[in-house]
Amino acid sequence: MDQFLKLKIEKPYAIIGDIHGCFLEFERLVNKIRKEYGKDTFIISVGDTVDRGDYNIETIEFCFYLKKEGNFIEIQSNHNRKFVKWLKGKNVRISYGMQKTVNEFLALPEERQIELREEYIKYYSECPLYLIINDNVVVAHAGIKDDMIGKTGDKIKSFVLYGKTTGRYTEKGFPERLDWTKDRILRPDSPKIVYGHVVYDEPYINNRCYGIDTGCVLGNKLTAYIPDEERFIYQKAEKVYFSFD
Repeated sequence: MDQFLKLKIEKPYAIIGDIHGCFLEFERLVNKIRKEYGKDTFIISVGDTVDRGDYNIETIEFCFYLKKEGNFIEIQSNHNRKFVKWLKGKNVRISYGMQKTVNEFLALPEERQIELREEYIKYYSECPLYLIINDNVVVAHAGIKDDMIGKTGDKIKSFVLYGKTTGRYTEKGFPERLDWTKDRILRPDSPKIVYGHVVYDEPYINNRCYGIDTGCVLGNKLTAYIPDEERFIYQKAEKVYFSFD
């Protein structure tokens, strides 16, 4: 759905950064969180659960499993949106990172391909564009500006999924992105904004904005943020799954 979703969560919850097919680290981090906070801890994914890693289908199926348990939600993101377009038969440019997801999917038995295609298209159609939690935390894949919160539309969707770029690339091969958090003017009631998409070595905190994609697929770590405790929980990457070199 291209709409935002407001949630009232009265139990512990954690927000996990970009997973990118790192199923082993994802499962371990969820287990680590729930061991400490309880089995009904609510888990939120900032998206980009597929591409670049080695276990994309396992990651998708784990998301299905968590959602069926009733304590999980994922928001829309650029990589997952592109995968859905491919599943629908639309013409998309398949990068090396996405090729890993496509290859895993095509290696499945034909009957399972048909089932998974239908399941995933339906699953993603139910992912909200962004979340507003308890009126004091907003979760959006690439971030969101204050004047966009509580609104929808093509311009907002583009920002939420892709952020803003300069058209240039960094030394590591990432698109050079504009740091929209620097221009944020805080008010006493400004919500925390939690996002992924942009890779940092450590969680990036600026003007009550929290970037939590810490490059697990690149060999760093997967990060979870606990807003109510201002705390981060990490799971070290098993290996380097992907490189831009």
